[in-house]
Amino acid sequence: MSERKSYLQMMSEGFRMMKEGKQINHETKLRQWTFSISREANWHVILRTERLKWVSPATDQFIIEPLFVRIGALQLTRHLETNEVRLTIDEEWGIESKVVCDDQEWERFVASLKQMKGE
Repeated sequence: MSERKSYLQMMSEGFRMMKEGKQINHETKLRQWTFSISREANWHVILRTERLKWVSPATDQFIIEPLFVRIGALQLTRHLETNEVRLTIDEEWGIESKVVCDDQEWERFVASLKQMKGE
């Protein structure tokens, strides 16, 4: 019975996330990653790539540093030496990916996030 219950809870959570996913306030891209970010009481992120669509749970954590961005479980880290941006999502299964972008592209992305956050 507990397996069924957890399955039903997962379905309920999935439908809730899909509903929240329709309330998009801001969209920004970094290479093949598209981030749709909205805020009501908390921040919500939808990440779309060629192979993936990930919807974050609600979070109050949104940190923007020059080489680091964290929104709840989603983290972006830029390495200056290689120009790599590593995407990590710390959840049950975990997601990790990376892209290479130049300084201007990264700075535009960070500026877009700051503007959306109101910094």
